Amino acid sequence: MFTHKKRGFRFVALVSCIVLACGCSEDVTSINPITDTIQEDALVTPDPALSTAANIQSISPCILVDQNGYRTGASKAVLFKSDDPASTLHPSVFEIRKAVDDTTVFTASISWPEDGTVGCGFFTDFQTDGDYYIYAEGLGYSCSFSIGDDVYDTIYKSALRQFYLNRCGIALTQEYAGDDARGICHSDLATLEENSSVTLDITGGWHLDSNADRDVETGCLIIDNLLFAYEMNPDVFTDDCGIPESSNGVPDMLDEVRYEVNWLLKMQDTGTGGVYTSALTNAKKGENLSMAAVVVTKVTPESTVNFAATLAWCSYVYAEIDSVFSKKCLMAAESAYDAAASMGALGKNDASFLAAAQLYRMTGEKTYENCLSTYFKSSTFEADFILKDYLFLGGICYLKTTKPVNKDVCSKIMNALIGEAETISVASKKSDYMVSTDDYEDVASLLRNMRCLTVTNHIIYSQEYVEIIENHAHFLLGSGPTGANLATDNTEYTYKDYGSSKGILYDPIMDAEFLILLSAIM
Repeated sequence: MFTHKKRGFRFVALVSCIVLACGCSEDVTSINPITDTIQEDALVTPDPALSTAANIQSISPCILVDQNGYRTGASKAVLFKSDDPASTLHPSVFEIRKAVDDTTVFTASISWPEDGTVGCGFFTDFQTDGDYYIYAEGLGYSCSFSIGDDVYDTIYKSALRQFYLNRCGIALTQEYAGDDARGICHSDLATLEENSSVTLDITGGWHLDSNADRDVETGCLIIDNLLFAYEMNPDVFTDDCGIPESSNGVPDMLDEVRYEVNWLLKMQDTGTGGVYTSALTNAKKGENLSMAAVVVTKVTPESTVNFAATLAWCSYVYAEIDSVFSKKCLMAAESAYDAAASMGALGKNDASFLAAAQLYRMTGEKTYENCLSTYFKSSTFEADFILKDYLFLGGICYLKTTKPVNKDVCSKIMNALIGEAETISVASKKSDYMVSTDDYEDVASLLRNMRCLTVTNHIIYSQEYVEIIENHAHFLLGSGPTGANLATDNTEYTYKDYGSSKGILYDPIMDAEFLILLSAIM
């Protein structure tokens, strides 16, 4: 890591652009981030003070680069930020310098718009692999970055391994977890919240927040996004990410999904088909989280129908990998779907659309097609398809099925996809930061827009779409207005320096959506 340039960009005298960073506004009401550091021997009750952003006042860089890096032959841009639109002293050129010895290896011009606040320079023609930083007179130094065809490999593996590091019910050994190694947790029987005399074995799954809780709906949505990424770009997902199942002939992402699915199966009441909502760690203040009791909350229609959708999707994906496991998932999904129907959940919860789409793709049965038709008849279906997660995922599933389909519906879905992709494209071209929204703190919308562009590009390949997706990766990894790497905390200037408490890799849903983005450009 090129550490001395970190000191350089922070403390060099900046002529026109010194920006004091403030904390990002983040919604943590629905789910807290995955803990990014797990204790050596056990989980511990989190200190409430650690859940808020530190009051950090650090100077952000004015030369904005993707601190992760750029693919050798891809389009490459660097942004220059000024707080003085009237200045006539903006630099006209920038230099790329080697990180190892500060040698200048490439020089190019900077274009400034009329308002003069965000300049842009391209270095696409520079295609020599290595580690570099950028310098411009008056603005100082950028953070360091790499150029190479494999620049996304490490962050892809880190994003996937974050789920492994939050596995529940097993010990994480140093061989696989390194500094995050810890002992076994939550290995005892859990009790039902409604009747503490009833005990259940619900070991396994992922910790999804800083309290080490596990939740069915959240776990299902994460799996849905991971399986979506896999179906769009299966060749990207390798078997060498450094988890215990690596080198078993199955992509590590599918091994990781299976670990969570095995927990989900334990959360189903086999008698009724209904699915319990969550497994909550019932720790008292100061108590060791790994040894705390676990309480299982009641069966709900929402958890049951989400389970049905996800298990049906798993059945499809694993059919050619492990037919026995695939059939087990299908039986569980059908049972949950029937239970959800008896609870009156079908049509009232959008996850029922995804469940029906996945089960129809697997079985072709009319009952599932009938459920889909009730949604297709809605006058707002096309708009809802773009805006709502389960309708989007279910609609894509419907497009991909080999079973008989309503061609008019498929045309509507495709038109909606292409229309939204063009909207994203136009917005990205107009943006100073080359992204699809002017709300630069709305990372969730950026990731969802890229999910839409990823599937559209999968259907109708466009180099323009690939570049837009990659520009969003650059934005999230350092070329946004803050200059911070919003994904991880292991580069020179990150979300922690900027005063935020949560990186993308430590939010489980965003992490899965980030893997969709990465899968499209690797």
